[in-house]
Amino acid sequence: MEASAVHLELEPEPRHWQRRALWVGARLWCGSISFFFVSFVFAYFYLKSLDTNHGWKIGHVTIAAGIGVSIAALQLVSAVALRLSSHRRPGDQLAAGVIALLMGLTAVALQFYEYTILNFGAASGGYASVFFGWTSMYAIFELGGLYWIETQVATMLRARRNGGTGVDHALAQAGFEACSFYWAYFVAIGVLAYVILYIL
Repeated sequence: MEASAVHLELEPEPRHWQRRALWVGARLWCGSISFFFVSFVFAYFYLKSLDTNHGWKIGHVTIAAGIGVSIAALQLVSAVALRLSSHRRPGDQLAAGVIALLMGLTAVALQFYEYTILNFGAASGGYASVFFGWTSMYAIFELGGLYWIETQVATMLRARRNGGTGVDHALAQAGFEACSFYWAYFVAIGVLAYVILYIL
């Protein structure tokens, strides 16, 4: 006996919910990365306070402070540019998106360049392990954030090429706002990383 196909009519999600979902999703993602990176904050202060067998820093552990400042500054400017343009006209948003993307990619490149000039490795004590773990994971997460920025830039470029047709402008604006909020929050974590790893 052949089973008859069952066709269920599913009510589509109202389009105006999508903008709210982007707003909420960006904030939930910020919460999740907070819990991820707080583990490095805990590891830093825990290992530093214990300093078991004087293993906090083994050998000559010095960092390139100038590169650290450059990385933090690039990220900060990219976040400020993106966030300040989140409620402006699409032309300003496009320019800010390109600036944020280029500065973010430069910061990631500088981070990996820094690894090549350091005089210590991940096994050079507690500080070194936290440094490599935190900065490498931050760079990987940063690439994910830059991909999101790139999708916003691509959407705006497509809308400009098509004369504004075929694009839900309210949804695109909500996506840009959510992206800029996440990026600003993510960069704030990077500034915290700079203060802890390079200054304290």
